[in-house]
Amino acid sequence: MDGFFKEDLMERLARLDEDADLLFDDDRRFRMVIVGGSALILLETITRATLDIDALDVSREIADLLEKYDINTHVGTFVNNFPYNYEDRIVPVGIEGKRIDFYTASLEDIVIAKLYSGRATDKQDIIDPGVLAAIDWERLEYLATAEDEARASALNDFRYEEFLDSYREYVERWCPCENLHSEDFSLSM
Repeated sequence: MDGFFKEDLMERLARLDEDADLLFDDDRRFRMVIVGGSALILLETITRATLDIDALDVSREIADLLEKYDINTHVGTFVNNFPYNYEDRIVPVGIEGKRIDFYTASLEDIVIAKLYSGRATDKQDIIDPGVLAAIDWERLEYLATAEDEARASALNDFRYEEFLDSYREYVERWCPCENLHSEDFSLSM
């Protein structure tokens, strides 16, 4: 397979849920928060395929099962790239799991994480026309600048300043600012 498209991702997650249901004979439920390119595909903001599924927040009881499905849980080391309260904005994937509740991070949280990473593929993802059209630019501004969001999760002030430089450049180049009120949206951070 060359990669996963939305249908492939949904099928893989449904099979994972079925396997998890076979492993446990009680009423426990587990949670998985998907991020990265696979989340953007599930959010229907990009249409390209992805080679993996990245999961930021996963119940430990199903970690071995995730390896069987090649789900990358090592992205948890990059949790500081996500705004501090990202869990408040997770989005249900739309699979009625028997055991696993599947979510993605919000689009704006993913954009911030990809700006933090600085990788070329991440930059390409966030300039995709589908992503640019779907962003809530006011929410993105809040998450990027609020003391209790991206700043609170930054490893240090230097890292946050690097992120702010990337963020400002991104907004200046890609934001349809004429749609926003200047008093609500300020780049004078």
